[in-house]
Amino acid sequence: MKFSHISLLVLMGISASASAITVYKKDGTTLGIIGRLEGQIASGTNGFAGDDGSETRTNLGARLGLTFAHDLDFIPETKLVGRMEWQIRSQKNDKNTGSNDLKSRYAYIGLSNKTWGDVLLGRTKNPLYQVMKMTDKYKNFTPNMYNYGFTSIDDSYQFNRQDGTVQWNGDFGGHQIQVAWISGNGATLGGYEPDDKKKNPKDTLDYGVMASYRTSFDLGDVTITPSIAASRYKRQDNIANSSKRNEIDEVLGGVQLDYQNWEVAVTALRDTIAIDNKDDQHYNGMDSLVSYDFGKVKALTGYSFLNQSKEKYDEKKDWRAEVQITLAKKTWLSFTYDKNFASANKKTNDDALIAGIRYDF
Repeated sequence: MKFSHISLLVLMGISASASAITVYKKDGTTLGIIGRLEGQIASGTNGFAGDDGSETRTNLGARLGLTFAHDLDFIPETKLVGRMEWQIRSQKNDKNTGSNDLKSRYAYIGLSNKTWGDVLLGRTKNPLYQVMKMTDKYKNFTPNMYNYGFTSIDDSYQFNRQDGTVQWNGDFGGHQIQVAWISGNGATLGGYEPDDKKKNPKDTLDYGVMASYRTSFDLGDVTITPSIAASRYKRQDNIANSSKRNEIDEVLGGVQLDYQNWEVAVTALRDTIAIDNKDDQHYNGMDSLVSYDFGKVKALTGYSFLNQSKEKYDEKKDWRAEVQITLAKKTWLSFTYDKNFASANKKTNDDALIAGIRYDF
């Protein structure tokens, strides 16, 4: 890789964090603000740096959201809860948002009971993330070997969230169970009636279903966290689509080990994709993470692949390493190197170096 001039951007933006900044609390109602400010500059030929054919590229992004909770007198120990969060991009041609500068990330409302958990309706963080978050620890990089092909049936799907979802999250003494039913938002217009020569857009999704389980336990000084998840996306029977995919099943699992300053995680998946009038397609994949926290500095590395059966080269394969420097609470300066070995069943030899600064609130 030819590294061209790299200068750091001092940038600011907004995203969801575990705890919101409380801006209002009165008469059983709590309103909070969540967000992120981030900026990156990348050099290379891989991923973010090389998507447009150039070898240097910058990104300024942000997330901004509101959370609320309201006590319900009618139902003991129960709150009405909700969250609205938007992705903000400085480039209209950013691939994550199409032509929009502002796009919804999360949008849901529901009930939260102290004993029985949450029932949420809308655009949620789905159950599969109980496994996926084991390796989703980078500041400048997002592992992207999960959920292959989902958007061909539900184009509202984005990594760990989608529209038209009813979801239950329960936590019973550290046993975390999540179940979701996806009925869609009526706007997944990637399909058409098979006999329609004009291919007028029709809603593609019939239904989706997801479930996951996660827990943690100690074995001496080691904390072990296993998790499993499964999903199915089904296309409407009387609707066709360009990909010919009519059903996608995914099973994934992972385990995370924490010992003192060390963290090690491995996840694996199996995808089965049913194709109209063809044999099923099968994909196997894995992702891994090893990190060590020195205090103000944290080092991470990982390797991942997604392999389609009977293909010589992987659908995706890469290795990456990142150093995160904590400048202040929830403020990081990060440097990431990513090496890509395969993409779209073709051998590649691309890499990139990314420098970023980020503030969460």
